[in-house]
Amino acid sequence: MKNIVLLSGFRIFPTSTGGHIRSASIARALARMGYRVLIYSLAGRQEDYSLAGVFGRSFRIDAIETNLTEEANLGLGFGLLQAGGRRLDFPRVWQHALLSRGWVPGRLKAALTEADIILADMPWCPPVPGPWADKPWFMVSHNLEFRLLEQGTPRHRRYAPWMRDVETAAAHRYRDIFACAEEDRDFFRAHATVGSRKIPLIRGGVDPQAYAVPPGTRERTRAALGMRDSDTLLVFAGSGFGPNLDALETLRGFSREHAEFLAREHVYFLLLGSMTPAAFRDGALIATGRVPEVASYFAAADAGLNPVMRGSGANVKLFEYLAARLPVISTAFGVRGTALQPDVDFLSYSPDTLLNTIEQFLRARTRADWRRHAEEVWQRHQGTCDIQDLVRDAIAQLPEFSRGPPPAAT
Repeated sequence: MKNIVLLSGFRIFPTSTGGHIRSASIARALARMGYRVLIYSLAGRQEDYSLAGVFGRSFRIDAIETNLTEEANLGLGFGLLQAGGRRLDFPRVWQHALLSRGWVPGRLKAALTEADIILADMPWCPPVPGPWADKPWFMVSHNLEFRLLEQGTPRHRRYAPWMRDVETAAAHRYRDIFACAEEDRDFFRAHATVGSRKIPLIRGGVDPQAYAVPPGTRERTRAALGMRDSDTLLVFAGSGFGPNLDALETLRGFSREHAEFLAREHVYFLLLGSMTPAAFRDGALIATGRVPEVASYFAAADAGLNPVMRGSGANVKLFEYLAARLPVISTAFGVRGTALQPDVDFLSYSPDTLLNTIEQFLRARTRADWRRHAEEVWQRHQGTCDIQDLVRDAIAQLPEFSRGPPPAAT
């Protein structure tokens, strides 16, 4: 059984963002294939440090499932840097600088010593200098980070050229890279001038088992949300990520402008996740704030909505909708990184046609017909949405993941 260390900048479990879900899903898939996986997270969450202050802990260890463990470093140094960076809206340049100089916790060094394979979760976690430097290091790309920085605040845009250089050099620094969409795969391949790089594609797939719910979940969740059976609930899932927040503002404007239509047709938007800091209800908008799980809310919904118009990589929410067997209503940009076809697999809309698209959703099929349609879409696209299949196909291209001893570096 090979030992894999996935090096992350922050604690992954429990998942609350699309980035968490991608990292967690890949780690779970590898563990279920028989690898022993340790997620080593450089920093915890706010509540971890309050507990650490009471009990004097410098780390926490969580057994997630068979073969999968997460260890979070709770040293105040990394914790304060992460908290300060987020408060000041500062990119994780500090994290890259510390790791690239080998300034890491002793427990991480011990984990790297025991590892057979090391996965760096995003380019913010570069290879760490030391006796483990010759081991096979792979980067897990979530998107092209420099693209996101280019679309961010003035402070973030300042670091976009630096991140472009980091991602340009990635094919030289890693044994290989797992890309999430064709755009980043093409970028990395264009700069893979040293050795032979496969750049396997692991799309933003999810674990379909995570979206199975017990009978009665839909009814209980809708009742808790104050929904009647005749109400139509469109779920928009997301974190407080810039593109999600922009889409949320567009949705707020739509809800104000078409309040009469939405009230007459009993249509509501469920804003699921930390894109809003707290739960609220305002006309057709129902926000949950951060929630411990999402499957029950997907079960309560009648369709998955993706109004995102900018970003990079692929939206994990799309794969969640598909795994939850929800019909999809999305902008054309929102389905990037998938093989979904408009008018066949999803209803496509632009910002000025959302009203007509909602009307089409209400009139074209019954609720039961839409559910059958969603099941057919999942069956057509399961091979590009089920993370277990995606990871298995990706690592099959890389001899380092074979059961024999790892080959020499190329």
